[in-house]
Amino acid sequence: MRPSRTSPVLALLLLLTACASGAPGASPSTSTPAAGGGPGASPAASPEPPAGPVVPASCAAITLETGAQIASADLAACLTDFVRAAGSGRFEIHQADHVADQRWALVDGGLYAIGTRDGAPTVAVTPDTGWLSTDGAWVQADPGGSTEQMLAADGVELYRATSSPEMTYAMITAAPGFTVGERTEVELADGTTTTLWPIRADAPFQPVAAIPATTTELVVWTDVAGPTVRMDVTGDAVGGDGQTYSGTATTFFSQWGQGVDLAEVEELVGAPLPLPGR
Repeated sequence: MRPSRTSPVLALLLLLTACASGAPGASPSTSTPAAGGGPGASPAASPEPPAGPVVPASCAAITLETGAQIASADLAACLTDFVRAAGSGRFEIHQADHVADQRWALVDGGLYAIGTRDGAPTVAVTPDTGWLSTDGAWVQADPGGSTEQMLAADGVELYRATSSPEMTYAMITAAPGFTVGERTEVELADGTTTTLWPIRADAPFQPVAAIPATTTELVVWTDVAGPTVRMDVTGDAVGGDGQTYSGTATTFFSQWGQGVDLAEVEELVGAPLPLPGR
């Protein structure tokens, strides 16, 4: 029997995979469309890329056609290259009864980001420091400071690591491969629906070797290769009590390259942030 609650290990797994927002690596195979199309194949005219960041050249390796096979390294390169090209964005992670909202911007110096959980601030990050919200007050990270400051330092480093394109690349390439399904109507964060291509992992996989948990299903939803719209992740983990826990997280992505509101981070820093367009 699998309890519905989420263990700490499983929560971390879902957070890591859902944040899949890299250095090049070896591709396990070459991305190809399914031979002959087969029953149910539905070739369609490629939609025009949405206004915003230019879709990277690496995304040309992705064929959005029912039954098309995509090498993990090709998908990882496309997604992470697009994150860098966009430079900023927003995502909402829906897990159980909770919603985590993240706004971020990548600059030459590193990451600026603000995170909330159920509307309350949780974390703020700059390239060289960060803060965790504790009992409604911000605590600045300091690995050599008080207990609260050391905990904040650990939390900020975890956030920074899980939000990096390199982490995304490593986790996507851990999958055995991906296959494109039929274009399907799916719900978005605001309750509206749209039709998107599902890019589904071919089999369960362990995204992080150091975490004893398995991603049993991963689906990337997109209209064109590069700007992910939605991601569904289901995972299993064995807790310290020996029980198996299961959970699902759905992440909705938006505001790719449109600039995001990071006023809270600016207030903590005490100076304007060096963001693009300023």
